[in-house]
Amino acid sequence: MKHEELNERLRSFLVESREKAGLSQVDVAARSEIFGLGRTLDQRAVSRIESQPINTDAIKIAGYLSAVGIQPSKYYELLAEYTYQREESYVSTINADVVREKIGSAKALISKVMSSIEQYNHEYIDTLGLIAKVEQLGELVDGLDRKPVIGCFGNFDAGKSTLINTVIDDSLLPVSYQPATCVVNLLMHESDKPESITGNVAVFRKGFRPHLIHSRSEVAKYLIEQGDEGILNRLGVHNYDSGDSHDAYIAIVFSSADILRSVWLLDTPGDLNSSDESDTEKALGGVELSDGVVFVSPHAGFLKASDLGFASNIVRQRPPIEKESPLDHLLFIQSHCHSEIDREDIDAVGNVTFKRIKKQLDELIFSSWVEDGYISCLPKASDLTQRVQPFWRENGDYRDNTLRRIGELATYLSEKQLVTVENHIERTFKSIENLLLEEVAKLKNRKFSADERIREVKEKDARFRSLSDRLIEDFNALIDSCDRIRQNDLETMELYFQRVTSVEGLEELINESYSTKKEAESELGNYVSQLLSTKLEVTLKKSSKSLARDLDALLERWQEAAPVVSLVDVDADVQGFGEGFSSFDSRAAFVGGFAGLGSLGAMALYVSTIASNLGAYILVGKAAGVLVSLGLVGSVTTVTSFVAAIGGPITIGIVFAAAIGYLIYRLAGGSWQKSLAKKASEALRKEPIFDRVEDVVTKYWESTATALKAGLNELIVNTNEHIENLIADAAVDYEPGKIDQSVSLIDETLLIVRDHSSLK
Repeated sequence: MKHEELNERLRSFLVESREKAGLSQVDVAARSEIFGLGRTLDQRAVSRIESQPINTDAIKIAGYLSAVGIQPSKYYELLAEYTYQREESYVSTINADVVREKIGSAKALISKVMSSIEQYNHEYIDTLGLIAKVEQLGELVDGLDRKPVIGCFGNFDAGKSTLINTVIDDSLLPVSYQPATCVVNLLMHESDKPESITGNVAVFRKGFRPHLIHSRSEVAKYLIEQGDEGILNRLGVHNYDSGDSHDAYIAIVFSSADILRSVWLLDTPGDLNSSDESDTEKALGGVELSDGVVFVSPHAGFLKASDLGFASNIVRQRPPIEKESPLDHLLFIQSHCHSEIDREDIDAVGNVTFKRIKKQLDELIFSSWVEDGYISCLPKASDLTQRVQPFWRENGDYRDNTLRRIGELATYLSEKQLVTVENHIERTFKSIENLLLEEVAKLKNRKFSADERIREVKEKDARFRSLSDRLIEDFNALIDSCDRIRQNDLETMELYFQRVTSVEGLEELINESYSTKKEAESELGNYVSQLLSTKLEVTLKKSSKSLARDLDALLERWQEAAPVVSLVDVDADVQGFGEGFSSFDSRAAFVGGFAGLGSLGAMALYVSTIASNLGAYILVGKAAGVLVSLGLVGSVTTVTSFVAAIGGPITIGIVFAAAIGYLIYRLAGGSWQKSLAKKASEALRKEPIFDRVEDVVTKYWESTATALKAGLNELIVNTNEHIENLIADAAVDYEPGKIDQSVSLIDETLLIVRDHSSLK
């Protein structure tokens, strides 16, 4: 449809709506109030809207529609009807189908292994508990049965929900010019819907893990309500007038959109200035679910002020999947690119923006990526510009290109998911194989006389007891070190805080980052806040890695000291497995102690290293449960972001900004840079900002110490149980013939496990 024709149709709709309501242009102006913004129009503005509606910004249109009693969604549905002829966009579902097939084949093979064991009906094998152990390893494969997630982030009115509605070619998500979304909305394909959910929308309280959507127990535990899309307008949006409260946290929305065959789409709240910080928590918590990130920022003010800080927090927590493609999992949507805005102006925004903020992004994001080994070098500003896509639903070119690029992102994530799943399945079957080999070795040892086995166990038990006191002392010393590490981290942060908030430090930041007074006034607060937040994350992560190395060395010493019956030669294949082959796993026992703890501190980072090497250890029981509870099973990136581990620093930055981000500075005398630096420094020193830093660091290391104590207690209990079981088993005389029969049966199952080449 031509521009002139579209404008005339919209003009007629607005005028007819006003006349139907019996209002004059003056009446419309008087009634054009929007919550939080007040009156938005005068009579002349109303006249201009009715003359050129297509050139009118969203806020003014919202004011007009509110005045005449028309829902904004109706107006934009009309726009879509006039302009939207959706082109077929190809989103590859091949990999999604392959992933599903591989997971299904793996689960079928695990079931075959379990059936083989069940058919033994052999008294010696029954005592090994093989079924339960294999089943728990199989549950880790269940966690892979989810699609990659594209998370959509941005402030309210950036257009996140509109963007997702456009991608799925439907109006499922509520759209408003006020902060609307108050839950995390996760869109799945209708084929993903389990039998336990009958509605198209299911709302859950905090704690629900979407990759376990097919678990009846999980659904029953966390489900609040299910039904049609109307639930989202009641439980999924802010209702500032009602005063009602509920604990809705995430809504699962089922749709038939093709793209959802390959990926899930995530819509997050955007009211980041909310006094209760709940929207911020949910938005940042959505990072834990996301493999790819789409950040939406309006054309006017693209990645300025709070958007820069918010985007930095999000992107920093989601590092690249592979070094060779450091930005391929990211997309920046430049929204509200109205058709009347010059194309050159739109194209220039990305280039200008990333040149302007490149140094800030290096400080806030990319330097930490380099330090952590996720990327080899800092990306160029031009690389970032290439990840920008303008968007306006009513502009066919922008709309179609946006759909194409999001489709490309979906395909990329799907392809990487395939590799991850294949590797994870391979490691899981290696774990099952080693588990069976260990049980074979255990059975062969039983061919020796009870006297021989008892003597060996007692000798090794005595050796362990002579070493365990010193090991426990070292563990307690490690726990005690948490307080010292806390003090060191606080000293590091205080020095950094004093430097960055000094007049000299702030003046240097201003001179390096801003060319105009207006720009510095509006953005300095957010920049300083993000520097503090980033430094806090880096500091805690560095200390946590050091602690994790010390912990792993202790657990290795414990593993070497723990008794194991080894009268027979262990197969060469098993000897290369870990630091010794035993039915006892010190790491699994230690991690199992975290079950039920709400906060793990530095231990969340340690557990993530286990998750990334899953299959290097046989993790069953509570240890496997810890992995699932942290969302580490089935993750594309296989890292724990500090969203969950720290639970505060990434939100603290947004709170910091309030100290100086909204001050009105009266600049007088000397350079404006120095004057602004003095006033900003004064404002920062008046606020209890460092108290917040101290609180976060203290809670973090207190949580770490608590988790270490719980892990040590579980380790001691498990080791004692292991030794008792060894002694009890050693006292039993076994028939050599039956042992040979048992070994032969397990060997048959081993052949099944090793025959999984079809899964590769």
